Amino acid sequence: MGMEIRVLVAEDDPAARRLLTATLPHLPGLSLCGAAENGLECLELVDRLRPDALLLDLVMPCLDGLSVLRALSRLPAPPVTIVTSQIAHQGVVKCSLSLGASYYLVKPINCQALPQLLQFLCLAPLKRAALALLEEMGASGMGMEAAAQAAVVLCQDPTALLKQAYAPTISDQHTCYASVEKNIRAMVDKLHTAASPAYRSLMGGLPLQRPSNLVFLRRLAQALDQAGA
Repeated sequence: MGMEIRVLVAEDDPAARRLLTATLPHLPGLSLCGAAENGLECLELVDRLRPDALLLDLVMPCLDGLSVLRALSRLPAPPVTIVTSQIAHQGVVKCSLSLGASYYLVKPINCQALPQLLQFLCLAPLKRAALALLEEMGASGMGMEAAAQAAVVLCQDPTALLKQAYAPTISDQHTCYASVEKNIRAMVDKLHTAASPAYRSLMGGLPLQRPSNLVFLRRLAQALDQAGA
């Protein structure tokens, strides 16, 4: 997954489709990778374009949204799917979620809320996986959360610098670069000293010296990428 979340729109209503395709490219952190007019075309584009996220209408010709969800559930790595529909019946909402939808939005959609929602839905599983790996190594303390968030950024963009990897934590916790660096360094110090099997596995053996924060975080990001492959 790149720094931008690549979104596919599946919407049969021309006006709604035009609105979404015109708006999405201008929303922060999002890019439009394609638009489908029906369920069959949606599945074809998912297979060809491999979007990070899908905005899926329920009432569509050829194949409806629920059938699309069933087909997506059989994929090894389906996109994060947000159902968009005028249908607000709780039975339909529950059915959509049970078939694999990550979220359900009742139309009309507030497009300005999509970046934050999609960032959360797409990146939360990566962060949970990072926290689980760190916990397995014996991590704790303030650096653990920051390291997990930084690893997610590096998983998205392996060329990112530490200032970019630390940026979400700096913003969320109203702190500074030096504080994030110090907390992660303290965590890595403890992991290196304890040298748990999980830490050794991540680092490909026990390094002679404590790795830099960047080296450690890139290893963690690579583990996330391999786990999601």
